[in-house]
Amino acid sequence: MLFNSYPFVFGFLPILIAGYAILSATRMRKVVPLLLVAASLAFYAWWNWRYLLLFFCSIVFNYAWGSLIRGPSPERDERMQRRIVGIGVAVNLAILGYFKYRNFFIEDVGGLFGLGVTMAPLVLPLAISFFTFEQITYLVGIYRGEAGERDFLTYALFITFFPHLIAGPIVRYHEIAPQLNRHSRFQLNADNLSLGLMIFAFGLFKKVVLADTVRSWVGPIYDGSGAVLFGDAWGATIAFTLQIYFDFSGYSDMAIGLARIFNVRFPENFDSPYQSGSIIEFWRRWHITLSFFLRDYLYIPLGGNRHGELRRYLNMFATMLLGGLWHGANWTFVVWGAIHGGCLAINHVWRRLNIRTPVLAGWLITFMTVVIGWVFFRAQTFHRAGEILSGMAGVNGFSPISPTRLFGGSTRAKLLIGLALVLICPNRQTILAWEWNNDYIYATVFAMLAGVSLLMLADPPPFIYFQF
Repeated sequence: MLFNSYPFVFGFLPILIAGYAILSATRMRKVVPLLLVAASLAFYAWWNWRYLLLFFCSIVFNYAWGSLIRGPSPERDERMQRRIVGIGVAVNLAILGYFKYRNFFIEDVGGLFGLGVTMAPLVLPLAISFFTFEQITYLVGIYRGEAGERDFLTYALFITFFPHLIAGPIVRYHEIAPQLNRHSRFQLNADNLSLGLMIFAFGLFKKVVLADTVRSWVGPIYDGSGAVLFGDAWGATIAFTLQIYFDFSGYSDMAIGLARIFNVRFPENFDSPYQSGSIIEFWRRWHITLSFFLRDYLYIPLGGNRHGELRRYLNMFATMLLGGLWHGANWTFVVWGAIHGGCLAINHVWRRLNIRTPVLAGWLITFMTVVIGWVFFRAQTFHRAGEILSGMAGVNGFSPISPTRLFGGSTRAKLLIGLALVLICPNRQTILAWEWNNDYIYATVFAMLAGVSLLMLADPPPFIYFQF
């Protein structure tokens, strides 16, 4: 089920809010977590009920394995404890690897050795990357002694909770569990309800009005073939740069808003990343919870900065390389990760040498690096990425005129407006932090955002990150 769909907005969400309000106002408050788990499983099953059993078995396994880690026997030493955690993590990664990378390793890697093996593609279970990551944080968190409820229902709600189930934010058990356990004060709070709906409206507007508008200008160029001229190459690439930001940050806003309706606070996931003055700053602002995950569960275990500068940069590069591969079973994602890993290492060397860069130059270098990286992220093949980059470099001529007529005057104006929104304008967090002295203005803004978005919900496309 999509957040940006009529069944969700007019069916699932209001029914769940009503049920939540009724139960939380009675002596049956303790069953509210069960209601949320059941609703979340129904939300997941709407996509493909056949994978519901796999999802549920994954939850049961990780909870049981966490109990094994939590209660060591007196004769179990530290090495054995680490092995038990490692086995749990390996099982999760094996399931993810089977569904997401089976064909990649058998066909692509096998092809490097002359093995002509092909297999029918698997349907990727929805959200497998995100719920796998969160269950890994659960197991490792227990090993590290992080506090958390030991109740199965609380854990099941943490994993299944529908706002973050499909595409994050990636949250940690010890941070969220206290807001989801049986002792939480489940009730419909007017302030959280109004704020949650407003945040949801911002996210819905980003997705439906902004991301889906520019989406139609990306596919014809990136999914096409043949030489690409200057105007089309830059137009489609800037359009995708805007699309992926508005699409994913819009989803994150909707997830944060939906969680707040049920009195749960999620961490922010985006903070105007295209305004960053360095690639280091970019990764502190883009998909923030993934950046923290990669740092804590890949970079630091690889050694972090504990073994000298060279090893630090290699660890950084390897972390981003694996982060790129996580996005999809395609070598283009690996190159995208390599670009960011290499640029992060260079940025750290630059800072270590204390070389000062003018603010505007730092922003321009960062933005262009990100834009070029998006070419590999979006292109299906290296060949197509090369054709797009050749067009952007003017190999086929520098004429700004779009031969496909996709990027005429009105389209270019819309792209410039989109760039202004991400490069100059305040983000959602800043806007909602303003003093809203008039409730009528607040209500009017909500009505405008929601109203325009709802009028454009017919046949909604899925979110970009649903495929990851």
